[in-house]
Amino acid sequence: MRDACEDWRRFDAQKIPSKASTPQLDRFLAAVRAIAPPSPPLALLDVGCGTGRLGRRLYDQGFSVLGVDVNPDAVRAAQGLAVPAAAPGRSLRFVEGDFAADHGPQVAQGPFDVVVCQLVLSIIGGARQRTNLLRHVRENLRPGGWLYMSASGVSDTVNAGYARLYADDIHLTGERHSYLSRNEQGEVLYMTHHFTAAELVQQLEAAGFGEISVTTEKEVSSRRPDEAAYFHYAKCRAGR
Repeated sequence: MRDACEDWRRFDAQKIPSKASTPQLDRFLAAVRAIAPPSPPLALLDVGCGTGRLGRRLYDQGFSVLGVDVNPDAVRAAQGLAVPAAAPGRSLRFVEGDFAADHGPQVAQGPFDVVVCQLVLSIIGGARQRTNLLRHVRENLRPGGWLYMSASGVSDTVNAGYARLYADDIHLTGERHSYLSRNEQGEVLYMTHHFTAAELVQQLEAAGFGEISVTTEKEVSSRRPDEAAYFHYAKCRAGR
């Protein structure tokens, strides 16, 4: 088993996979703001914040944002976007931390009203790391707080390349629908797991989340823009 934490610590911060367009997230946050009290500002935790571009956009929408990432270069880049508290309870900060570790990071600003976790669950390692991440997210949410999470979906029915990857790498990953993402030279970058919708719901339930809804969209692959893939968008709340 690869050391996923080390894979991501060493990863080129400017090449961390991300999506510039986030219509599902935008709709979700608009719905949250519509039912939340007007003050104080909602506290939002961005897990796997990368270089901070999403965090800055969410801050500009009125949230108080803390971004956390395991990649030190990404965090340093994100800190160039940081904004000190401009009003009581509202700021934009970025810190280094590993939510996939057995013992999660100490997050000083919690608990949070909202956690956003984009595509991270699919690429943080094996089953243990995924369980850890969801547990630590739950620990940092207020009772009744909202989680928005996107994850890669099982895509062998729309992309034969993924069917080959699942089959070729199962002896290395030890689980179905997982494979090793590689660069153009064939060097392994990190492990990726694709979820069925039912599997994602089960893991969220096991971590203590309820009111779960999952929407599945056929889009383009994060790293292969000329290929199709499924993505899951999950919305849920922490148990009260």
